[in-house]
Amino acid sequence: MTERIVHGRYELLSRLGRGGMGTVWLAWDRTLRRSVALKEVVLSPYGEDVAIRRERALREARAAARIRHPAVVDIYDAFLDDGSPWIVMAYIDGASLDRRIERQILSEREIARVGRDVLAGLVAVHSAQVLHRDVKPANIVLDPEDRVFLVDFGIARISGESGLTSQNMLLGTVEFMAPERVDGHAVGPASDLWSLGVTLFCALEGYSPFLREGPIETVRAVGAGRPLRFRRPGPLADAITGLLVTDPGRRMGAAELGRRLDAILAPAPRTPPSRTPPSRRWEEATPRRPRDTPTPARGHDARGPGSTPGSTPGSGPGTARPEAERDDRPLLERPRQEAATLLASMEPRAAGQLMDGMVGSVGSVGVDGASAPAAEVLVAEVLALLPPSRAGRVVDHMAPDRAARLVRAMSPSRGASTLAHTDERVAAAVLGAIGVVPAAVRLVEAMTLRRACRVLEYVPPAVVAELLSATSDGRADRILGGLSRAVRDEITRLTGGA
Repeated sequence: MTERIVHGRYELLSRLGRGGMGTVWLAWDRTLRRSVALKEVVLSPYGEDVAIRRERALREARAAARIRHPAVVDIYDAFLDDGSPWIVMAYIDGASLDRRIERQILSEREIARVGRDVLAGLVAVHSAQVLHRDVKPANIVLDPEDRVFLVDFGIARISGESGLTSQNMLLGTVEFMAPERVDGHAVGPASDLWSLGVTLFCALEGYSPFLREGPIETVRAVGAGRPLRFRRPGPLADAITGLLVTDPGRRMGAAELGRRLDAILAPAPRTPPSRTPPSRRWEEATPRRPRDTPTPARGHDARGPGSTPGSTPGSGPGTARPEAERDDRPLLERPRQEAATLLASMEPRAAGQLMDGMVGSVGSVGVDGASAPAAEVLVAEVLALLPPSRAGRVVDHMAPDRAARLVRAMSPSRGASTLAHTDERVAAAVLGAIGVVPAAVRLVEAMTLRRACRVLEYVPPAVVAELLSATSDGRADRILGGLSRAVRDEITRLTGGA
């Protein structure tokens, strides 16, 4: 593009996004020598004098600039250039939430964390008597360290003003608007919480609940007040239901939402001491010793009762067996079948945590000189030696991304048989973590028709559409027909089908 300098200091580099309210550019601040996000606000002719529209845009941007919160993107400046209002914001090098929703399944805990951070930002926004008015996945950005930012205050308003212009033109994205905004009634903080509820629904279910073929149909869907059907019920779905109440007076407030999200994010109860403790490395996975056999203390003077200076440490009556009789070999240094037997003897949760640690320890270097892919194959071989029902229960307690690495290392038939014995949501999360690649396609083809339908029901429709289009076993139409009406309709919309 031709070099363009705005306000005498901001060099436009590339366009980051474009919407009904303007265009956002990546720009270089020549004065402070830093990257910024620059939004050019559109002054659509709504029947008001252009001077009034300019002043409103600048006033609202200045109000948003007063907000200081870690989850709210900093607004540096607002000015007029060639008659158009511009807003200068901090540039966040990251990916928007909607991109994440399109490419992978997010766990309830991941979604709750994002929601908690956005909620904290909104509380700060509302405390400054400002409404964001455009909370949606595209306006939530996660940086490489997974920090959450609420961005784009291009249509923010001072609390209490109408969401409509003088010509009854809606500002914002209709499918995320609260019913009171659509109806032209007075709005408050509750309208932003509705939008957050729709955003969380998109993250949990993988599609927008009120989006229809056209704007009129979308407006009607927003105002219908019909209860939503969740494919992933649970505490987060209950919280979302409380936010998507048509009457803003009965809608869940920020304090209650915060309590519910905190409960989801609360640490899981610790494993009782009598059970096998979670293991960080496979070296800790050794056969249990008898409970009445004490472990000798480490050191040159660790002698059992009645031992003599020249005796073997711990050889006295009532002490542990000599070191030579114990098997402390790392799990992967054992024969595969022996390692699998040891893994099968563990409680599934502990075994899942152990496998998580093993895969996590592989990293990019590998184990014992083996490359990372080769090391993952070794771990996968041990898991594959377990009966599929047992292996599935272990996977149920693994992080989806780490389980996905092991399933990818298996043959499609073995991976499918393992996933056949996992919870459907877990299988969907593992499939989503693998991504739209040939390995995932082969897994779907290796599943039974019924299992494929039940698992894909929990996969984002955009991912399902890509997977089905890549299959070659002739079952795509039958799988699509076995999905719920909501998922089928969304896939049809995405693919442009009839």
